[in-house]
Amino acid sequence: MIKIIDSNIIDVITFSNGIIYTKKRLLENGSYKVTFYGYDIKRMENTPVTKSVYLLNKYGPEYKKIAEQLGDYVSCDASVNSLRQTIVVYPTGETGIFGPNGEMFWSSDLRYHDSEIAGIACDDTTFWSVVPDLNCVVNYSISHKKFSMRIGSESSDTFSHPVSISKYDNELFICNEESCKIRLISLNDYSVNDFRIFDEPVYRYMRSAGKEIVQLQSGIYVL
Repeated sequence: MIKIIDSNIIDVITFSNGIIYTKKRLLENGSYKVTFYGYDIKRMENTPVTKSVYLLNKYGPEYKKIAEQLGDYVSCDASVNSLRQTIVVYPTGETGIFGPNGEMFWSSDLRYHDSEIAGIACDDTTFWSVVPDLNCVVNYSISHKKFSMRIGSESSDTFSHPVSISKYDNELFICNEESCKIRLISLNDYSVNDFRIFDEPVYRYMRSAGKEIVQLQSGIYVL
């Protein structure tokens, strides 16, 4: 593994050549300012980015409208589905769906058995999230406005405080804070297996520019 970014990251997303990440900077008046940074994976070097580039890569073409309606556009995870809908999920379970024109048409505080969901991975007209307190992964149907599937449970060791989820091809990658593992779910048969094991908590798994990238407790690494 090659460490490319230190810890204390607020958010990290991918773009065509690498990652964009955000940090908070304390100002003299006691308030905080969010700053945006880029890292070019191909060149293995920092690259300048703007707020607009961050928003475009996170929310899609209608990023200006979406960011204005959200207010806090940094703390949530976001994904665009096959219908060009942008879905955002905050760690509190607050969820919003924006249409192709950037207007929010649905929002709710999503909870599974009274526990907040977190993270998002779009899968056609449904999306997957994790439920950290219940050690499970759930699928939510947008058209039916209800949870349609669960993998794992509070009483099993399939997942151990899962904190994020990502989807590549027909597989889900679930980062588990307590077991320090990334577990893989095959959407062909819903089997669950170990994908990567670390010596510290793992918070996010991404792919960009032909590389695998993980956010661990100590920082961001290229595998």
